[in-house]
Amino acid sequence: MVETANCPGLTRTKIEGKYALRMTQNADIKFKDVFVPDRNKLAYAKDFATGTNKILESSRLLVAWMGAGCAVGAYEAALAYTLQREQFKRPIAKFQLVQERLSRMLANNEFSLALLVHISQQFTQGKASIGQIARAKALVSKLGRETVSLAREVCGGNGIILENHVMKAFLDMEAIYTYEGTYDINMLVSGRELTGGLNAIR
Repeated sequence: MVETANCPGLTRTKIEGKYALRMTQNADIKFKDVFVPDRNKLAYAKDFATGTNKILESSRLLVAWMGAGCAVGAYEAALAYTLQREQFKRPIAKFQLVQERLSRMLANNEFSLALLVHISQQFTQGKASIGQIARAKALVSKLGRETVSLAREVCGGNGIILENHVMKAFLDMEAIYTYEGTYDINMLVSGRELTGGLNAIR
């Protein structure tokens, strides 16, 4: 841990112009000859990789839940829109292709939530592995990306209007998809584990 007060060599610059996850403040952080006292080292970390993996276990799971929440919100907004939006004197929710997309969105969300509940229970019991968590984050964000895209699609041209809520979810999911490791990196973390340590990343 770096103490931010009176820390020579530490520079933080706020990242401006974000379109996704706007409520989260991000910064470019630069270190140049920054001193970190022994008391500020992570107590449980025997080495850098061990400490990093411990942090990623919980943070990747959290980001996976963010993705699931974003997708559920997009689905609910799209469903509400299609039930009230009328074309040809009937709600567009009555159209076959709209119902197919709504069903696919819901199925994606059901799968994601079931997976995350299971992984979270395993994590609470100390039984979840970094590979399981990485796989869950990768799959939930991939399915979430499809879900928000479908939500935007069923809202038609009005899907880009913020008041219909799906465009914000669409933009946020783009960040979540690469947040805490891209889909590919997380799947390779999973692959390393399931092959007994064969590391395709290096």
